[in-house]
Amino acid sequence: MASIALEFAAAAALTLLWYLLFQRLNRRKAIAVLQRLRNAFAGDAQIIGVNWTGASHFSVRLRVPSSGFQQARVSVHLRPREMPIRWLAAWFRKKQETLTFDADLDFPPAFNLEVHNHRWCGRTRKFPRNMRRLALDHCGPFVLTTRNDWQREITAMMSALVASRDCDFVSVSFRRQSPHFSATVPLNSLLPESNCGSQMLDVLRELASCSQVRL
Repeated sequence: MASIALEFAAAAALTLLWYLLFQRLNRRKAIAVLQRLRNAFAGDAQIIGVNWTGASHFSVRLRVPSSGFQQARVSVHLRPREMPIRWLAAWFRKKQETLTFDADLDFPPAFNLEVHNHRWCGRTRKFPRNMRRLALDHCGPFVLTTRNDWQREITAMMSALVASRDCDFVSVSFRRQSPHFSATVPLNSLLPESNCGSQMLDVLRELASCSQVRL
């Protein structure tokens, strides 16, 4: 019994040490993310508060004057490194670290709409011996929708999404209720080598302006 108790105490101590170590690592990464946000929104938005809602996710309150955004907030979800099992599950599922921008609009949308971005890649099972005979077909963006009829007004939003490929949006949502507008991008979109960071707020404005159309 004593050996079992010692093993249990050792496992608990190791788990606690892991938690504290990787929680600290996430806090350090959060500081870097906040600096990237300041650089991305420089001159257009101001960070007015940071609130940790978990060991691996936090929210940032923004003041965005003269932009049509009210009660703007950015939610950042890091990998759950502080919990080994959750970290392994996230790694196995290839779950990305994400940033979600939420805000109310001056005029609430007259519709609810959710757009999710998915990518697929397919190949044949058997490759020909002569690679010169291999033909590749590239498929452009297309839409899978649950609507029975297609509204031409959605074209503006789809065009804006296609034009903003550098940001690689995971999802975009319009709602009648608060928050009226949400957009999620991979956290890597804020990296210095990404073209999205410096133009992110402009892209968000363009997408949000699509809520003025009537479906």
